[in-house]
Amino acid sequence: MSVSRLGVIVGTGVLVASLGAAPVVAVPATQGSDGRPIVVIGASISTGYEVAGVVAYPRMISAIAGRSVYLSARSGAGYNDGAIAGLTQAANLPAHDPSLVVVQAGSNDVGASTSAIDAQVRQVITTVRRQAPNAKVALITVFPTVRGGGPDARATEAAIVGAARSVDPTVSVISPLSEGWVYGSSADGHPDAATHQKLAERVAALA
Repeated sequence: MSVSRLGVIVGTGVLVASLGAAPVVAVPATQGSDGRPIVVIGASISTGYEVAGVVAYPRMISAIAGRSVYLSARSGAGYNDGAIAGLTQAANLPAHDPSLVVVQAGSNDVGASTSAIDAQVRQVITTVRRQAPNAKVALITVFPTVRGGGPDARATEAAIVGAARSVDPTVSVISPLSEGWVYGSSADGHPDAATHQKLAERVAALA
């Protein structure tokens, strides 16, 4: 199967590449009646850092779900520094009318003020709900291999999930930390290709 529906949204500091058709390993799902696109907002994991671009999970979502996928992402982005809020604005959600908005962030926030994280997450989810009122929302949160899975990571995770669901109780959460994922990773903790496939399958199931 090839991917030909992956768009890239240009935002400040976003690495932009020309992403054409490329083979991936994917298990196709039955496409539902809602053929609207999916928008992914995120950090380095969403850019496919440390894996081949053809297996980065946003590209694989397109193959599995049979949808256009638009990406607004930057390595190093987090909630705490306002980067995810900026990438959310750059995503131009009203122009895409997505069926699903995925926000991948949290690992870069480990150790930051939970009150600052809380405020930024609320801002992001409020923006998504205002700009894409008919979309489902899903979070991909902390990867324990990036900055550890100890108390700081769990506090960050709790702040993100609590803040998001205070704005929208229907937000879905994919949490490698809380779900106890065991996965391969690069020397700096970024997940391997098999983990990207797992992420893509989980996200596609929500679409």
